[in-house]
Amino acid sequence: MNATTGPEKPRHIDGRINRIGTDDLIKAFGSPPGVQDVGALRAFVAGRLRRPAWPLREWTNAIRSTSAADDVLTAAAPLLTGVEVTGRERGRSQRYGFHYLGWLSPGVQAWRLTGDDRYLRAFEQHLEDWVEQRDSVTGEWPGLDVIWYSLGTWARCRNLLPTLEVLTDSPLSDRAWASLVATLVGGARWAYDEHDVFRHGNWQLVCATELLHISVVLPDLVEARSWAERARERIDEHLLLDVYGDGGHYERSPGYHKMCLTALQTAALLDAEVAAHPKVAAMHQWLCELVSPGGWIPHLQDSGIEWPATSLLRGSYVLDNPVLARIAAQWLSAEDFAVEAAALPAWDDADRQQRWLDAVATAREAVVPALPQHTVLADTGYVILRSDDLRAVINYGPHIEHELESHSHRAVLDLVLEGWQRPLLWEAGGPPSYDDPDYLTWYQSGRGHNTVLVDDQELSTDRGVQVDPLVDTGQVAVFSGHHHGNVVPQSRTIAMVREEPAVLVVSDHSAAGEHTFRAHWHTLSPWQQVGPLAYDASAAEGPGLLLIEAGDPSTTTVETSEGVARRPLVDKQVAEYGPLYSLGLTRDSGMFTTVLLPHAGAQVPEVAVTGDDEELTIDHGDIVDRVSASTWVRTTSGRLSWATGWRTRGLLDLLRTSEDVDVSATVVDGVLSLEVTCSGRCGLWIRPLGDVRLDGVLVTAESDGDGWAHLTLPYAGRWTVDGARHD
Repeated sequence: MNATTGPEKPRHIDGRINRIGTDDLIKAFGSPPGVQDVGALRAFVAGRLRRPAWPLREWTNAIRSTSAADDVLTAAAPLLTGVEVTGRERGRSQRYGFHYLGWLSPGVQAWRLTGDDRYLRAFEQHLEDWVEQRDSVTGEWPGLDVIWYSLGTWARCRNLLPTLEVLTDSPLSDRAWASLVATLVGGARWAYDEHDVFRHGNWQLVCATELLHISVVLPDLVEARSWAERARERIDEHLLLDVYGDGGHYERSPGYHKMCLTALQTAALLDAEVAAHPKVAAMHQWLCELVSPGGWIPHLQDSGIEWPATSLLRGSYVLDNPVLARIAAQWLSAEDFAVEAAALPAWDDADRQQRWLDAVATAREAVVPALPQHTVLADTGYVILRSDDLRAVINYGPHIEHELESHSHRAVLDLVLEGWQRPLLWEAGGPPSYDDPDYLTWYQSGRGHNTVLVDDQELSTDRGVQVDPLVDTGQVAVFSGHHHGNVVPQSRTIAMVREEPAVLVVSDHSAAGEHTFRAHWHTLSPWQQVGPLAYDASAAEGPGLLLIEAGDPSTTTVETSEGVARRPLVDKQVAEYGPLYSLGLTRDSGMFTTVLLPHAGAQVPEVAVTGDDEELTIDHGDIVDRVSASTWVRTTSGRLSWATGWRTRGLLDLLRTSEDVDVSATVVDGVLSLEVTCSGRCGLWIRPLGDVRLDGVLVTAESDGDGWAHLTLPYAGRWTVDGARHD
């Protein structure tokens, strides 16, 4: 951001935006015949007003006698005693948010719920006070007006436009009604002037959707057609340039993604072409990929913890997609699901309305599509690894700029880990407010993430991240990447074994040099030392996470500390701030081999970890894992259970290849089966035991006299090889 000019165009606020009188308002509607005053204009608009995208009538009727209604009355209560409408005493960022008027709209909602005119009068008084005093308020962001800027005009329209339908025919005074309409018209004019060319980010996209919204709700406005054309142009450009091919929003933040998707759902209800755009469907799928079995999405990149069930239910309604309703039903109670569905107005199309009713009626019993064992969101820069009980989300995406300051966190190749619907490895996430004094030094900082810092410096915006193709052999998934954002080149490999006992091994390597390297690990439960470089963090009754660092205790300094982070409360589907417990391992070498052992209960598993530069051994007792740079072998009672290798040309004494392959070897009832994935034609040698079959086809394997037999994998793909011997 240029500190002189600000993040938006030079100031373009004049009387046609912030001083719209009665005559101006009548002209805005084309000076209808016979309309000479506000009362006549109000009657004219009442007969021609179109319904907003999310009508208040259906919503208030749906939530009546529910906890949501109680929440509305709680939010409206301060209006009855008085609110200081300028927000002057609020922080730098919070002052801007105050003028979105989210605190004002509950007055109309409470009036609709109770019929109590006190709420309506309070809404009227506060709106009038705000209009009278708003021009006296100044903001602290250089070049950014606190009232007339993109998020302000978007949010006020989003909060106030739905009230117009119920307030136009209500006891609200003509003066307050005119102030309401003038505020909406002024905001639309400002947005139209501001957004004449494309620019990246969430501000312009959401602003464009409300510009379209007001043009549809008030079609008799002279400027409505030009507003709609500009809005559609910007929306189309953002779907092309600001939504990645994998469905993620440009800024890579679940919170801002959901905000933009909510805005696009409004546009999709108003314009069938937006609803049919494949990127809109992809944005819904992006949420489905990132949501955990507990119903939340981690607070990545300045995001809050997001609970997308309601968004997905609305997506089902907007896109005519019953699968999204089924997915949403997993995390909504029967009452909440019914209330949310009832708040959506009936479709005029009878067939479509019936499909929606059928989707709602069957959603809670219908089968939900199973997610794959892994997902690579290559454009957004996230990898999700899944098992029955565990889920890891790995971040490898770029630093993204923003209108004011980037929401990208100063960490890369970091991860969060969840198990049994509880965070196991967690991170600082987004702040309570961007005015928080720890915003940059904790929430955005690398020290609030599960990563390795060099000399306690922050990650550069130029990260130069490169990742290898993800390997997934079924038993083991392996992610590998490297970057140059931390003074010296660094790499990280994360290998995850899915079957019990589940294990993750995180291998960090940094270029040599005279530096201090500190590995940070964060959990929601305090770390307790249980052995040399072995620490456990467990909830009172589980689950927990045992962390064992395989390095030399004599060269490692260990410290624990405490920070703050949101934590999801699954039963309530909310998140609250609480302690985040940090473990820091410091040494003068950037080599860390960290073994993570999740456990469902509170009891710490008995595990011994030993290793050298060539191999790491994880001894669970009867089961033993041996891990090298490109192989993982599991034995049970001394006999092979399975072995897997990635980007390798050999696996134990079972297989050799002419090219790098990924391979999985599994023993079931004493019989060995090989799954080999190659990138092209590849020679393969095994020790044969009877007939050799390639994908079930009997093939001739030529023996070389040393007990090895040769066959050829004819082209790239995943092949099954049967008939190999194992000892």
